[in-house]
Formats: sequence, structure tokens, C-alpha cells
Amino acid sequence: MKKKVALFINSLTSGGAERVVSVLINELIEQGISVELFCIEHDNAFTIPKEVNIIYLSSLTKHDSSLKKLLYLPYLALKLKKEIKKRNIELLQSHIYRANFINLLAKIFGSKHTVEVVEVTSINNLKDGNLAKKINFSLIQLLYGHADLVIFKAQRMRAEFLKNISYKGENKVINNPYNIEKIQLMAKEPLLDFTFDKEKKYLITVGRLDREKGLVTLIESLLFLDLSVELVIIGEGEERENLEQKIQELKLEKRVHLLGKKNNPFQYVAAADLFVLSSHGEGFPNVLVEAMICNTAVIATDCISGPREILAPLTDINFQLKKDIELAENGILYPIKDTTALVEAISLLLTNTELRESYIDKGVKKSKDYSLKKIVEQYKEVLCVAS
Repeated sequence: MKKKVALFINSLTSGGAERVVSVLINELIEQGISVELFCIEHDNAFTIPKEVNIIYLSSLTKHDSSLKKLLYLPYLALKLKKEIKKRNIELLQSHIYRANFINLLAKIFGSKHTVEVVEVTSINNLKDGNLAKKINFSLIQLLYGHADLVIFKAQRMRAEFLKNISYKGENKVINNPYNIEKIQLMAKEPLLDFTFDKEKKYLITVGRLDREKGLVTLIESLLFLDLSVELVIIGEGEERENLEQKIQELKLEKRVHLLGKKNNPFQYVAAADLFVLSSHGEGFPNVLVEAMICNTAVIATDCISGPREILAPLTDINFQLKKDIELAENGILYPIKDTTALVEAISLLLTNTELRESYIDKGVKKSKDYSLKKIVEQYKEVLCVAS
């Protein structure tokens, strides 16, 4: 009998968790494993193999209010319960909070399936966040005790979760998977819409344009760097207008390039001199590992959770920088919102070629720990389809 896996996510819109699920699905299908995918919304940015049976639970869209989406949770849980029984699903693994809540509610409402939920960000981001995030935090406190397994993307993410949430069930850390060969091939594709001037030095960052990404600190760092240093920002988001205004205020229009969202960001990352992750909080930062795969030296905030685990794997995951920079094993760490430390890290790597080249070599080597084959085997184990 053919092995079958059931996965559940809000939608396949562009995002880190969505990328992981799409990569996982493609690899499982390639290995001859049948996949059924449940989605709350029909918003697909990732290509899914035609062999995958996709079940959409609602007609909700990303434009619907958070309140409406919250109120829909019990209704969708009952609908999911019926689908689980109809399709004889024994185990359902969900990714992202709404899907997790619905998965757990279906079990509370009487479904007999095994529930696995995947945490995508640090619990601290919810506990100390806005009203919507605080509601998510409360729902985690209320519902996660019914999970059979909670999967975390990083060690520090697990530590913070267990410190804040009373959870006694099984847990496991599985990092995100990367198709290293594909990323390296995409990184070599020719750039057609932006020119990296050989007389200049380029910093680059990739991600959603929102406050949590700390882009203002990164932009402000240019004020203290040589005029030949420029910044490329790839991504879209609600903060774009505010960032454009900040760039104008600081008179940095000629040095900051907001290129928007790109289907292939890797070719830009590979052409830059340094990759900077300026986030205030992360789950497991995909872009950091992807930059390392692209042969680009990296600098990152020592935010919760992933950067320290990736760049300084032999250090205490519970330690967090409050001042100065740390020359870690695979890149440089600096404190959150610390423009002075960021400038120091950038200046050091732009002038010290030997250190920069060393970080490039170590970064490529470290990225192999997150290869697609290695991580998918860990997922297959928890999904009970390992060979």
C-alpha cells in the first residue's frame, strides 16, 4: 500500500513556512509518497505537483479581517473533522497558527487523529506583540496541550516556548530544509534589471517590509558608512511607504534600492558583498541560510531565535548580545536595534577580505547541515513514512 501524508497550512501564499511546506511536498511526491494538502484559503504562490490532492476549507481570502478569521475557527474545525473522517486520515501535521488552532480544535471536537503542529516563530513575538499576536498567544496557552507533537524550527524557539507555555507533550526540533543545488543554480542566473557597480560595495537584505525586520536601523547605518556603500532591499510589505519616507528624510535615495519582490532573489544576494539580517525576532531565518548558500558573508542580529544557532552553533542558545559585536563561527552577530554595532560589523567585513572569505567558506559548509535530503528524512520520521 502506498504511503500517505496529510499536511495543513493557511494557504500557499509567499512566505517562509509556505516555502517549507511546498519543498517538503515536492520531495515527498518525488519519493513516491502520496500527499493530501488542506488549506484554509485559496492563495497559491508556490507550485505544487499535480499529484497532490488539495482540499480548501473556506472561501476566505487574505483581505478578510482578523476578527472574521478568528470567528471562523470553530466552524472550520468541524469541517476539518468531517474531512479527516471521510479520508481516513490518521495523522495531520499543520503549519502556521490558524491551521494549528483548527487542527487542535478538530481533535477537541472529537476527531481521533494524531495532531502535529509546527511552530513558525518565537513565542516572545506573540506575548509582547499587538492585540492579534496576544490573541494567538492566548489560544496557544488554551489549545496546545491537546497536541501529540509540537515541532520547533530552532533550539531557542523551543526553549522560549517551554519557558512560557505549560506544555507536557512530545516536542522535537526540525530545522528548515534547503534545496542547495537549486539555489546555487538560481544564484548564477544573469541579472537583467539591476546593475551592481564594481566601484561600489553592496549590502543586501531580503524579506517582508515590516517593523519586525528592523530595516530602519539598517538604512540608518548608511549614514555612518562610506558613500560607496549602498543597500539593496528585496521584498514587499506594509512598511514600504514608511521606509520610502525615511529614505527621503535621510537623503539616501541614491544609496538605498527598494527593488520589491523577486521570484529569484538569490541572483541579487550572490552579487552583493554582504547580507544583513536586521530582524527584531525570527523563527528560523530562511534568508540567512540562503545567503550562505549563495556564497555571501552574513551579519545578523542576535535575535530570538535562529541566528545564534546558525552562526554560533557551539555557544549557549540562551545567551543574547546586549552590546558590541560577536565574531561568531559562521558570521557576525550584533545586538538588536544597535546601529553603532551594525556599522562596526559592516566596516570590518568590507575592509577585512580574509575574514569575509573565511565566513563565505564556513557559511557554505554550515548550510549543508540543512540540506533538503537531511531535513526531509526528519520530517518523514515524525510523519511515520520513514523507510
